[in-house]
Amino acid sequence: MNNTEENFGYFAKTVSERLGIAKDTLRSWSLKLEAEGVKFERNARDQRIYYEKDIRALENMKELMDLQQPLNDVSKTIANKIEKSFYNENESINNTEITDSVSQEENALITQEKQMQNFKKELIKELSNKQSEIMEQFKNDLTKEMSTVMQDRFENAVNEAVKMALLQERKEIKKQVVQEIEENALQIASGIEKTNEKGFLKRLKRLFG
Repeated sequence: MNNTEENFGYFAKTVSERLGIAKDTLRSWSLKLEAEGVKFERNARDQRIYYEKDIRALENMKELMDLQQPLNDVSKTIANKIEKSFYNENESINNTEITDSVSQEENALITQEKQMQNFKKELIKELSNKQSEIMEQFKNDLTKEMSTVMQDRFENAVNEAVKMALLQERKEIKKQVVQEIEENALQIASGIEKTNEKGFLKRLKRLFG
């Protein structure tokens, strides 16, 4: 690549199309890199101007993002390389073999880290499912226990009500029996009194008859 192409700047629309990403994504990545100390040239309208070295950095950034790496980590890695002029044309030519070696090592580490993240996700998912099963079993056991307690209470309440009803019935029967006894006693007493009265009258008639 000649110096003219290397020093030719591009606006965000062209760069995003070249990278195959949305303009909003390019803007988000640029902001992250700027937060890490990277400075993009801007024109009088405050638009970012991207040069070939910037595009090479963004291409590397896209490669890492395609491996599902966190944006914050990728931004730090790319910013560190930019600081070391890793993406300048001369440095890129001189470090081709080193770049390939580093990229392979990075990819291996990224793959390993991705596997670890997947393992963690699966473990968390499994623990979550297990916790859900335990909670569901606990709820079922608690429901059964509450049902048993409520049933026992209901049966006790019914038994108590039956006892109260029987006691009340006994009281009523007792009261009725007492009342009948009293009435019978009165009738007997009345009969005796009448009998005595008749006998007394008979004796008087005999005496004065």
